Amino acid sequence: MSLAATLAWTVVPGGSPAFADEENARENAQKRDAWAAHRLLPGRWEIEIDGRLGQGTGNRHYEFIFNDQFLIGRHASIRLPQEQSPEGDYHRELSIYSFDSERDTIVLRQFIVEGYVLQFTCDTEPMRIVCETESIENGTGMAARMTLEFANPYRFSEVFELASPGEELQVYFKNTFTRMPSLED
Repeated sequence: MSLAATLAWTVVPGGSPAFADEENARENAQKRDAWAAHRLLPGRWEIEIDGRLGQGTGNRHYEFIFNDQFLIGRHASIRLPQEQSPEGDYHRELSIYSFDSERDTIVLRQFIVEGYVLQFTCDTEPMRIVCETESIENGTGMAARMTLEFANPYRFSEVFELASPGEELQVYFKNTFTRMPSLED
């Protein structure tokens, strides 16, 4: 919704907010449709990690916030010391998805514990999300692609590809996610 439309909210009798015009309602309907594939993500996930730095385990939690305007993902994973990673690794990241109505696309910003900030645009299909970097803060000239492929609502894979300046994208890791049971259901 545009800033002007946001400021044009009115209150109808009974105190509930309403849109000032139908165009804004259509804009919101388009936004809801843009989130369709991402609606599979909310919840807690266990992760099996396999990549250039070895194997590991982790967990990720997704939730929509601010009236479904943003999708937040929090990630923590551990790789114990092994040949590819002699010291092991404790990795954390924060992902924030939003809908850019001016570009009619989902934008992902990932904040990585090592100090990188990646900004992606995402293309979606019913059971697939592909995000390509627009920029990588503190990674000049690098590029990345992240692909989430859902087998069903309880399992998906994530392939992360990375390229150094002037190089082609190469698979950096592949994670397998399994939904953790919820105690709230």
